[in-house]
Amino acid sequence: MGEAYIRKNGLLYSADSKTILGFDDNSDDFKGRVPFGPHFIDDEAFADCPHESVSLPDSIKVLGTALFSGSKNLKKVKLPSSITELAPYLFSGCESLVQVTMPNSITEFPEGLFYGCASLPEIPFRAGITSLPENVFAGCTALKSLVVPSGVKEIASSAVADCTALESLVLPSTIESVADDAFSGCTSLRNIRIDGESELFFVNEEDGCLYRHSDDGDVLVVRAYVVKNQDVQFFKDSVDDEPIEESEDEEEEDDDLFSAEIGASDAELEIVDMKNEVNNMSDENNLSSMLADVMDAEKERNSAAADVGVSAQEAAVLSEAMDVIEDSMVNSNSGVISTDEMSNLFSKSESEEMSTQKTEEQVNSPNVLDGKTKILIDSVDFSQILAFEPTGPSPEDTDLFVIAEKIITDAAGNKSFSKKLLACCDNFAKIHGFKRVILLAGLPLDNEEFMQFYFHYISRRNVIFACEAASPSKLSDYGKAVCEHSRISLDPAELKAQKEIATKRTDALIKLIIRDKYE
Repeated sequence: MGEAYIRKNGLLYSADSKTILGFDDNSDDFKGRVPFGPHFIDDEAFADCPHESVSLPDSIKVLGTALFSGSKNLKKVKLPSSITELAPYLFSGCESLVQVTMPNSITEFPEGLFYGCASLPEIPFRAGITSLPENVFAGCTALKSLVVPSGVKEIASSAVADCTALESLVLPSTIESVADDAFSGCTSLRNIRIDGESELFFVNEEDGCLYRHSDDGDVLVVRAYVVKNQDVQFFKDSVDDEPIEESEDEEEEDDDLFSAEIGASDAELEIVDMKNEVNNMSDENNLSSMLADVMDAEKERNSAAADVGVSAQEAAVLSEAMDVIEDSMVNSNSGVISTDEMSNLFSKSESEEMSTQKTEEQVNSPNVLDGKTKILIDSVDFSQILAFEPTGPSPEDTDLFVIAEKIITDAAGNKSFSKKLLACCDNFAKIHGFKRVILLAGLPLDNEEFMQFYFHYISRRNVIFACEAASPSKLSDYGKAVCEHSRISLDPAELKAQKEIATKRTDALIKLIIRDKYE
């Protein structure tokens, strides 16, 4: 470099201080926040960055190619709101990256933008994007659901290749071209949908695959890996099930029956013999809960586990607390959100992000709502908030969101959530230490901007979907859409893991399906 650079703030700058050339290996001053001032950052300047978080100032106008490439420790990046273009392979190989704050001015994703970002849970799409170029999301092995925004017309070769955890794909009706290998290696993909009518593509109902119309015959474009005639069981009422014939030696691992009282005491569980008495249990007894009796094997694991969230005393309280919970607050609105209001919800600057964090007053008061939660409540057809005063430590996120597929309307026209669902919310709150349960019904699925907001907001929140379906394969279109946008997986292994999370207090995020009854 000769003398064509200067050292300051732990970084190397050009002689005029307008361009960042890289790290100063002889200094430990740089801690991840670039000071305001420079306009450019050179290619690969932050490659192999050792920091977990990097924040770039709004003075930056241009980012170099492969700027953060190979930064295996990097988890969070705040990009400057002043940039209008992203460089190719900007985050390639950032295998720990989970969060990118990106300005709304971005209208195009370059080639290889998130290539090999193995931990990225979702894609921060921006309005105006019309294509997904080569390798843009390739190797994003944590990605489970991909909702390609309306306006995208082209998906290039290997754009989403080797996303091995990808289960659900929603394409817009604007799509015109999908490369034959765009989704190669996506071996978990099982649910493909087109949002609207497309003249060029269709999803075959028999095999679930995406095809392109052609004069020479329909052409397979994206394969769905479907296991036919296999209904995955999930939380449901055992009283509704057909009797299951099992040999005495057959393992009970696949028996998906759960406790009628979440966290019921061991004595109560010992009384219940699932194989002999489940069909004798009345609907009235089952109405107090959303779950069927806990499997014997799971009882043994729970009693032996150190992190079981329900003590014997708590279990006793739970067994008695099955009455309908009084409303702490009810909101029933169908408010309309303007485009300007909705656009403000995406990719805020760092100071704005800080201002949206929950204050201590908000955490401790059920009547104080942050702006985004209020938008959810104002946007749905019907809502209700239940407040609790949990004993013991509470989780980092003290809210539980419950999306109900249906509600009850009495003869007088009064709306309510089912008694069964409210009782189940009571149990979840006691087990997990939630201070507030927010019940919502009637998400506006036809509002694309709202659903994009919902997808990003709810992705890292505790959420339960309550429905009538007996299995994931019988979910309604509304139910499937809610699960996709709520990041609720229908994978058997994920459902099993959530089943275990539901019955003990842990720090794990709840993404659950339960079966409701509207009686």
